[in-house]
Amino acid sequence: MRPMPNLEHLPALLPNGHVQAVIEIPAGTSDKRQYDIATNTFPVDLRNGIPRRIKFLPYPANYGFIPGTRMDKAQGGDGDALDIFVLCAGVASGTVLEVEPIGIIELLDAGERDDKVIALPVDPALRTVEASDILGLPQAARDILVAWLLNYDPEDGAKLVGVRDKAEAMAAIRKWVV
Repeated sequence: MRPMPNLEHLPALLPNGHVQAVIEIPAGTSDKRQYDIATNTFPVDLRNGIPRRIKFLPYPANYGFIPGTRMDKAQGGDGDALDIFVLCAGVASGTVLEVEPIGIIELLDAGERDDKVIALPVDPALRTVEASDILGLPQAARDILVAWLLNYDPEDGAKLVGVRDKAEAMAAIRKWVV
């Protein structure tokens, strides 16, 4: 049996113009999971040796990363792959989805940029909301996403920089492609 490829090395951008997303944390769950390259698994993240469980509302969307990207620390990023929220019902950790970015929530976390691309699955059967741009989402949905990101981890002290449209999301993805 062939070993699974490192999911971080999948391409960010597909030839059809869509983007790939690797889901680490299913919507509706509270355990903070993070992709482990060495084992190709999604264990619960540890903080000070203790498993991280979000002590706030569960994740409002599927949370993960865009493979083939890295927010370079030298350019103000957090050094990780670009994060993504995929708006649809919960999918399993390790799922790779073809998505359409509709916007980006720009954040500062501990003084570093830690932006979150907001996307919809390309597969219409997975969609729970329709919007061609984040500004087309109901205001309440945008407010929920922003409020959640600013409050789910009080230790991080995230601060909102801005909510930007689809074009800005795609520009950010292209900027951070490695």
